[in-house]
Amino acid sequence: MRIMAKTTDPSFKFWYDEKWYSVQGAETMVRIGTKDDMSTMRSEYTRMRDAAQKRIARLQKAFPEAKAGQHRYNTGKVDKEGNPIYKSGFPTLKTLDPRDFPKAFAELAKFLNAKSSTVTGQKQIKEKTINTWKNQGLNLNNENYDRVIKILERMRNEKIVYGSDKVVELADITLNLEINDMQMRDWLDHLETLLPNVDELQEIPDLRGYDFDEVIEMLKG
Repeated sequence: MRIMAKTTDPSFKFWYDEKWYSVQGAETMVRIGTKDDMSTMRSEYTRMRDAAQKRIARLQKAFPEAKAGQHRYNTGKVDKEGNPIYKSGFPTLKTLDPRDFPKAFAELAKFLNAKSSTVTGQKQIKEKTINTWKNQGLNLNNENYDRVIKILERMRNEKIVYGSDKVVELADITLNLEINDMQMRDWLDHLETLLPNVDELQEIPDLRGYDFDEVIEMLKG
């Protein structure tokens, strides 16, 4: 019995039944679907990927410093140093391991259905985030937003727990000192020392005259 149905709907919304777009649903389809079902599913993957790649390109153009939408996948190849080579976006059917197809299919559907996958959606999310923080009395704005997000991402990855007011203050300090991307990475590497001592950082006349190890030594007293 045929499970899936083709669609002529030009939109990128779910067709026939949303459940087939989950990992479990896609795995079930691979297991019990007919040959026609699988052909339709593979065509749907290609259609979704084409749409996703266009959205990612627009996101990267609109937000060159952000990670939003910059999905990466392992090509299965390595560079001269033996490190895995990644590419931006979603893999084509040709390069996709058949065993990974259900997961990739579900991830594509999830990406396209997310508000964050469009430039307009990203701007709306950013505006809402800024307004929410402002209502909490924090000076989050368009200028310090990207650096605040970078700090929060590093804190989450390293399980560092600290007040959001200090995060905003630290981002403001890096803006005032015109710290470049390389220096910003150094700051992120020393978050556990920097965040508790934001007040002391603000009192140092010109941090650009010191390297980061010296700053940290000063903070340790």
